[in-house]
Amino acid sequence: MKKILLAAAVAIVTVVSSQSVTANEAIEVMRKFYEVADTRPFNFAKLSEFYSKDYVDHNRNPATPADTPSGVVFQMLADGAPDSSHNIRQMLPSGNNIVTIVWSYEGTNTNNLFGIPSQDPALPFAIAGVEVWKVKNGKITDLWHVEDIAGLMSQLGKQ
Repeated sequence: MKKILLAAAVAIVTVVSSQSVTANEAIEVMRKFYEVADTRPFNFAKLSEFYSKDYVDHNRNPATPADTPSGVVFQMLADGAPDSSHNIRQMLPSGNNIVTIVWSYEGTNTNNLFGIPSQDPALPFAIAGVEVWKVKNGKITDLWHVEDIAGLMSQLGKQ
């Protein structure tokens, strides 16, 4: 009986360890991703390398054309608010190859953020969001996300 329990314990530790390694690899990919996303000048080509060819944004804005390149929202953020950046509050492994990220994002609309004209003085903004990223073989394959877009629009004077 002791041998069976020992074998079961070893199997459980092996499974948990392999999931931890995979989750840690996914976390490392996402750490690097956000570093590139927040570096100015922004490098869209470098950010694009993180996405797999079969990447799916499960909460894509319906107004965004299906053929829009992955990660273009980060280009828009960098263009409209060059001082903007993420503050990663939590980055948690959420299963095999999955990372949940809780963040806040702050900046100043100095250059027509998302088509909303900048004002004089330029308006600062701060929003929060949660993202669930799936990473496979070092590439981002899936994203589920919720962010405070209504709060952003309100802060930028767009009612």
